[in-house]
Amino acid sequence: MLLTVIVALVLCVLEITALVVASPMMKPSFLLSFLPEDVRIAAKDHPEPPKSKQILAYLIFAIFMIAMIGGIIFVGMDGIRSGCGFWKLTLRFMVVLYINKAFDILVQDQWLVMTVGFYKKIFPETADCEGWKNRGFNNKKQIVRIIAYPFLCMMTAGLFMLH
Repeated sequence: MLLTVIVALVLCVLEITALVVASPMMKPSFLLSFLPEDVRIAAKDHPEPPKSKQILAYLIFAIFMIAMIGGIIFVGMDGIRSGCGFWKLTLRFMVVLYINKAFDILVQDQWLVMTVGFYKKIFPETADCEGWKNRGFNNKKQIVRIIAYPFLCMMTAGLFMLH
C-alpha cells in the first residue's frame, strides 16, 4: 500500500507542475471553464496566447494524462502481481484517486486558486470578482466525483481482474 501512496503523491506533483507550467499558455476558454462563473464572464475577452504556446500547453497536459493512466495501470499491475483480490485492488485505486482529489481540493482549489490568486495573475481583469472569495465555487462537481470514485474504482479493478 505504501507504493500506492507514493504513486498517488508523484501524480499530485506532476499534476501541479503541469498546471502551473501549462495554464498561462492554454486557451482562456478552456482554463476558465474550471473557474467561478463571474470570473469566466470577466475574462471572456482575454486574448489567446500564440498557437505554438497553446500546443505546448496541451502537450504538457497530455503528458500528465498519460502519466495518470500509467500510474493507475502500474498500481493495478502491481496489485495483480502481489495477489490482490478485487476489493484490495479497488482499495488501491481508491487510495490513488482520493489522495489526488484531496490534493486537488486543498492545494489546487483552496491554496493555488483562492489563497495565492494564481489565476488572477493570468487574468488580471478578474481581480475584483467575487468568485475569488467563494471557496465552495465547485463543490457540486467535487461531490459528484467523490461519490462516483468507488464505482469507477470497482469497474477498474474488475477490468484488471479479467485481464
